[in-house]
Amino acid sequence: MMDPERNEKWHRRWSERSVGAKVRLIVAGIVMVPAFLALFGAVTMGLWNWLMPTIFKLPEIGFWQAIGLLLLSQIFFKGGRAGRAGRAQWRRAKLRDRMREDEPGAKTE
Repeated sequence: MMDPERNEKWHRRWSERSVGAKVRLIVAGIVMVPAFLALFGAVTMGLWNWLMPTIFKLPEIGFWQAIGLLLLSQIFFKGGRAGRAGRAQWRRAKLRDRMREDEPGAKTE
């Protein structure tokens, strides 16, 4: 189970973070997002080119076609709303917090 202090530190709002932490998060995003996109694209291309031509007699695809295939599957299977699950989870957590506050005997600060 995660340490409550570490969990609280991780979930701080953007405005509560230090300038250094903001810069680190932005740089990490700039580096990691393209890296993961390239990795997923390469894996998709490799799997497609390994399986599909042999099984279904389909042509091989290139890297950008694999990226397009990932994007198309995102739209088809998630409806184009990638961030929706995170917001729903956040709303449930806020609702649980409010319910805990309403419990008899709950600590109020």
